[in-house]
Amino acid sequence: MVRKISIDPANTFVIAILLLGGYFRFVAYWDFGLSVANPETLSYIESSRARIFSWDIFAGRRLFTTNLLYKLANDADKCPIPPYSAPAIGEERPREIHPCFDAIVKLQNWLAIISWIFLALIISRWLNTLFAKITAPLIILLFAFTPQIAEWESILSPESLSLSLLAASFGFLVELSLTLAHGKEQIGNKKFRLILVAWFVVYSLWIFIRDVHLYTIVPTVILIALLLFFKSFTKSLPLIIIISFLGGVFVLGYLSAKDGFRATNGPLNHAFDAYIWPYPARVEIMEQYGMPDRDSAEFKTWFGANATKTYAYFLATHPRFVISTLWNHMAEFTSDFIQPYYDAGKLPNRNSLVLIGEMVHPETGAVFLIDSLLLLVLIFVAIKSKRALSMAWCWLAIWLFAVAITSLLPSFFGDVGGTHRHIFPSIELLRLFMWVFLIQQMDALLTMQGVESSEKYNSHEDGLKA
Repeated sequence: MVRKISIDPANTFVIAILLLGGYFRFVAYWDFGLSVANPETLSYIESSRARIFSWDIFAGRRLFTTNLLYKLANDADKCPIPPYSAPAIGEERPREIHPCFDAIVKLQNWLAIISWIFLALIISRWLNTLFAKITAPLIILLFAFTPQIAEWESILSPESLSLSLLAASFGFLVELSLTLAHGKEQIGNKKFRLILVAWFVVYSLWIFIRDVHLYTIVPTVILIALLLFFKSFTKSLPLIIIISFLGGVFVLGYLSAKDGFRATNGPLNHAFDAYIWPYPARVEIMEQYGMPDRDSAEFKTWFGANATKTYAYFLATHPRFVISTLWNHMAEFTSDFIQPYYDAGKLPNRNSLVLIGEMVHPETGAVFLIDSLLLLVLIFVAIKSKRALSMAWCWLAIWLFAVAITSLLPSFFGDVGGTHRHIFPSIELLRLFMWVFLIQQMDALLTMQGVESSEKYNSHEDGLKA
């Protein structure tokens, strides 16, 4: 007797979408080895020449993860530094194959494909209805594989890594959170712990791409620590270990940033030039916080040691300035973020791809309003229902929203030079938030309607039998 094989149509559709999406991404943007440098590429090359796992590879001009990546181009003879594109002054260069650097952008491209497909698969896996299971990977891959994000993979700068590693990190976190929601005993499972380690490694690598990512450890630790107040997780060793390790990563990141003067050697100078020095009242406030006169001998020493925390305190105690500045620069946050470094107009069907991209990357402040409303709804549902699954989705939403905001604000206020490029990953996270949790809420609504319909049907059948 031949055994019938049951094939889930939802899984079939999802796998087909993922395979077709991956194939489309592979062929749509030409050779993965094509790259273009920007004005900061040289600093990544020079910083990566520090010995691996030496203090300098953490405390250099650039951070550990990008230093690790750019070691692929450390041989000065075999890896000539490519000329860079500078669109701000009208110097735009085409993508080309550059020895050694082709390996870097190939890695960026493949990492992007794998990370976004992984995230789409994980989100789809934890949804209930056929509609949501199919919609989630479709939207996520359109989001990741249209020009608004995909074209950044060819640029020798950290934006591609920022988005790809965060997508992978969020995917691991979704798997961990929803696994726990379906059975708290899973925390002792070997598979669960391996996924936890994988998340920690990927998240740590993401932290060491840009200094602003370090701030996201604070809400992450708070959210994990909150779990310890639940009876099921009290004294949970894996959670305590992860919190300790994240604390260690924070200390390492803080000390290396301070020792390397990455914030004060350029970025913070630009911020002071834009927001402090032109305004005597703000200069006076900073002096009240202990800043010496700008022309004094001790100013340079003070600036290197105290400018970051003093400026942060100024921002924290002047919310009106923060809000008004953000409001006045709203155009920055509603941009298309199309990369400006090379002309991609010759790519087949690019105009159509850009139009599709505009649908999933809405260039409007409504994104922030919708995100806020979704977050409030998720919190309300979690509190009211007290169901583990609702709490897990709420926890994930708070984490992703907090990561986006805590990386966005320092990026915006910390360096006015290249603001558009620096805030790009954070804004895209907020746009991704909208799609992920809109689909999740649609799935919850459709699931609820399905349950109610089933209950009504059963009640009607019972009545007929009676």
